Amino acid sequence: MRHTKILLVVILLIATANLAKAQFDGIYSQYMHMKPYYNSATIGEQEMMRVLIAQRLQWIGIKNAPKTTFFSANTPFKIKKTHHAAGVQFVNDLFGIYANQQINLQYAYQFKFEYGTLSLGTNIGMLSITCNGDSVKIAESEYHTAAANDPAIPLGKQNGIGFDMGLGIYFFNPTWYAGISVMHIPGSKIRIGDKSSFKVYQTMTITGGYNIRIPDTEYQIKPSALLYSDFVSWQAYISLMLDYKEKFWGGISYSIQNALSFHFGAEIINGLNIGYCYDLPTSMMIRATHGSHEIYLSYDFSIIKNNTNKKHKSIRIL
Repeated sequence: MRHTKILLVVILLIATANLAKAQFDGIYSQYMHMKPYYNSATIGEQEMMRVLIAQRLQWIGIKNAPKTTFFSANTPFKIKKTHHAAGVQFVNDLFGIYANQQINLQYAYQFKFEYGTLSLGTNIGMLSITCNGDSVKIAESEYHTAAANDPAIPLGKQNGIGFDMGLGIYFFNPTWYAGISVMHIPGSKIRIGDKSSFKVYQTMTITGGYNIRIPDTEYQIKPSALLYSDFVSWQAYISLMLDYKEKFWGGISYSIQNALSFHFGAEIINGLNIGYCYDLPTSMMIRATHGSHEIYLSYDFSIIKNNTNKKHKSIRIL
């Protein structure tokens, strides 16, 4: 029985390490509402300043399961006749014995065409990896030494910092959008303590969506998809949303071999949106968890005062 417990702990540590490698960035099921998280070229799409905060609690019921917090603020602006956007984002991702914090400045240059907008974006910032070796509890036996004597496990809380950068391209119009981005381009190997390190792998994200208006109604059908890869493994989402008056929406997503997601959202007041998503595992994980929860809150507003008395109007594309 004792050897079985030791084996289970080792398997959990291996699974955590694989998760850290294959999914360094936590993936949001509501990706269609959090595009700057994946691609800096998407900032400024809404033509107003946007502030967004999101929280994802993955695999409820499992100790030390991933928890991801995301904050973003961005705004479009013009310099003479050229169109730009700038923003900042912060990510706090906890998974297993690791904590991943990222802070990035984002910039996008937009080319306006009659048929849509092409945006080129980049992000530059820092990422910090913390490993809490004290949280690793392995009983001593003839098969394994204590965690304190294992050179692969840092003593106490150890931290390392590295440079980060990403590039993206994005095209959008009122009918459809598509984009591709590469994150963590430097592929930094971050030293954690004296004997440990954490390799940050490059990741690629491809997104796309379509906006279908139902004739003679105020309903819209919005299919979309996301493909995320670290060039070793990949994860894909396909989604179908129903939107009413751009004030209420709901739908489903399917993450291949992972989960079925149920979406709900509404505009609370003009410009203030809230969205919730529940992920039901479709893999063997359903035996160990009650699923995952995700919620976001966003606010769109203009920072330029209008001299007229026009009513404030939120602009939300796709």
